[in-house]
Parts: sequence; structure tokens; C-alpha cells
Amino acid sequence: MSIKTVNKWILAVLSFLAIITFISLLLAHHYRNVQLRFFDVQLKSLGLSHQLSEGSDLLSNMVRTFAATGDPIYDELFTQEVNVTRSRDKAVLELRKLGATTNELALIEKAKLSSDELIKLENQAFKAGRSGNLELARQLVFGASYLNEKAKIMGQINEFQKNIELRLAEQVKQVKLRANISSILAFVMVFVMIVMGLIAQILFYSRKVVGPLVRLNDAVLDLSIQKRDAGLDVFNDGSEVSILAKAIKDFHWSAVLDSDLQQIRMRIAEITIELYSAHDLQELTQIAMANMSVFLGVHYGLLYVTEKNGQYLKLVGGYGLPIEDIGRNIHFGEGLVGQCATNKAPIQINKAPENYIKIVSATGSASPVCILIQPLILNQTVLGVIELAAFRQFDENDKLILSELSLALAMSIELLSHREILF
Repeated sequence: MSIKTVNKWILAVLSFLAIITFISLLLAHHYRNVQLRFFDVQLKSLGLSHQLSEGSDLLSNMVRTFAATGDPIYDELFTQEVNVTRSRDKAVLELRKLGATTNELALIEKAKLSSDELIKLENQAFKAGRSGNLELARQLVFGASYLNEKAKIMGQINEFQKNIELRLAEQVKQVKLRANISSILAFVMVFVMIVMGLIAQILFYSRKVVGPLVRLNDAVLDLSIQKRDAGLDVFNDGSEVSILAKAIKDFHWSAVLDSDLQQIRMRIAEITIELYSAHDLQELTQIAMANMSVFLGVHYGLLYVTEKNGQYLKLVGGYGLPIEDIGRNIHFGEGLVGQCATNKAPIQINKAPENYIKIVSATGSASPVCILIQPLILNQTVLGVIELAAFRQFDENDKLILSELSLALAMSIELLSHREILF
């Protein structure tokens, strides 16, 4: 799989985890705010319930003080609280706005109705006091009936406070649990992203990107100092680094081949100059065979020159042949050499026949592996044939080199002919 594809998958997974982390943090923040709102509602609800109970207590204290002292100021304060200030009514209204449940509102409404019923009894006490019957007023506000109604109101308010505390405490607990889960999920996602980042760094980027790039850099440095065995062949996993290494390798070998080809052409030019400087066919043969034995790695070579009548070829010299063979003639079309001259085309035999040629040395003789016969043609005229043999196969580069050298040989033979050195 390519680096680009794997990198896309890694980024996609990390992006997905980052989105989950972000959402988890938002949810955790939201639930924390909800939790704070529940605390605020709880405090306000309890405060309003206390306001309701305090309003009822305030009215009770005013009427009892009036019954005890007969001071009309308490009658006025009572009337102002009931008709103007109305702290009890405001508390009930605010509790409705805070979103109290139906049962909770029912308790508050009962407490409010009970308080209103108690006000009727308190108004009777004020009426008795205004008429001068403070004793009756005291009996009304300190009697068992009044105390029972008062206890009933306080009981309903206390039950409301207990219910709202339990409900909000449970809601706070649920919201807190959700906030904790969201926070833990965000923490887990961050941990997973860190682990995935480390795994990606160790198993992918270090092994598939950084490491290969370092090795590729070393290989390129080796190439820069002309190390032809630079380790570019190790990149074969199909990744972009491998493709880059192959491109560098191909470019390098292309440059090497161009350089080698340039050197070959320079060497051919040098050999051509040497061939042109030959004074006779023997010297020409010696120069040609000496260079070809080194340049092409041949172990056997013969140079045939076309006689003036153009009917046969004469062996004028060679490399690795018996001296007594020099001077023999071969007619055009006779054998492989004559056939090459007739067809004006090279002949290559990759598996030489037995006893066709024996390459002789001081330690013995052996048959060659490959034979290459090349016509020497100039202006569509066959001026000679060169026959080479080696213990290896001739490749396309060898054929190209021999083709250029054969042209130089043909021109050299023509040059010697014009100098009338040919015999």
C-alpha cells in the first residue's frame, strides 16, 4: 500500500477521533453547565419556599403582636403585606417559572391556600381587636385551631422542600454522571490518538518514510561519489519512496550508460585514428585485432580483404590463428565468411559447431562459445570481412561497437588502396 494511501487512512482515523474528542468535551462542558443550573434552581427554589414560609410567619407575628398590644400599626403592616407586598404570591409565581413539577406545585398551592385560610382567621382576630376584644383576638391566634393550620402550612412547605431537593439531587447526579462519562471518553480518545500517533510514527513513518528516505539519501550520496553498487535495489515495496528510488536508479544508469557510451565513442575515435595511421594491411590487422581483443574481449579474430577482382577474400592476418593460415583465399559465397560477403550482412553463431574454430594458447586449445562475422562495407562495396570468436555471447553493444569499427576498417582499407599499398 502506498504511503499516500496509508497517510490518508491515518489522517482520517485521527480526524475521526479528534471529532469524537471535541464532541465529548462539548458534552462535558454542557453537562457541567446543566449541573450548575440545577444547583442554581435548587437554591432559588429553596429560597422561594423559605420566602413563602417567612411571609406566612410574618403575618402570624403581626396579628399576634396586635392581639397582645392592640397597636394599630401592626394592622396596617398586615394589610400592606397581604394587599401590596404580597411576598407569598410572588414566591409561588417564581416557583412556577423555575419549572417545578406538578406534584411540587400542588404542594405549594396547598400551602398558599392554607395560608389564605389562615388569613381569614387572622382577619377575624384583627376585627375583634379593633372592637376592643383583644382577649378574643388572642384566643383566635394562639388557639389550637390556629396552631394546627400553621403547622399544616409549614408541613406542606417542608414536604415541597424535601421533594425538590430529592428531584434536583437526582438530576444533578445524572448530569454529573453524563459529564464524567463525556470527560472520560474525551480522555480515552486523546489517549488513543497519542497511542495511534506513536504507533504510526514507529511502525509506519519511521519504517516506511523516515528510514527509507535516510537509506535513499545514503544511496544517492554513494552515487554522487561514483559507487555503482549503491543500495537502490532494496527499495522494492511499491511505495512512493520505492518509486522515487527506481526513478533515481533509472536516471543514474541512464547517465552511466550515456557516460559509458561517450567513452566508447571516444575510444572508437581513438582506434579509428590508429587505423588510419597504418602503413600496410599487416599493421592495420595488428592494430585492429589488438584493440578488439581488449575492447570486445575476443580471443580469436581474422581479417579478410577483398581482392581487386572482387571474386574472393584473402586472409591477411588475425589474432589467435596459426601463421600458416595467413594468405588463404575464400570465394564469395563459400562458407560463412563468403556468405557474409555475398549477403553484405553480419552473421552470428551463438553455438559454434565442433571443430569449426579452435582457439589455441600455450596451455591448449578450445572451441569458442560465439562467432560473429561482420562485412566491411563502404559505399555499398564489400572491402573485406572480419571474423571474431569469444568464450561468451556478443550483446547488442558489442554489435554496435563492431559496426562502427567495421566502417573505420573499411575506410582504412580504402585509404591503403588509394596509397597503392595493397598487393
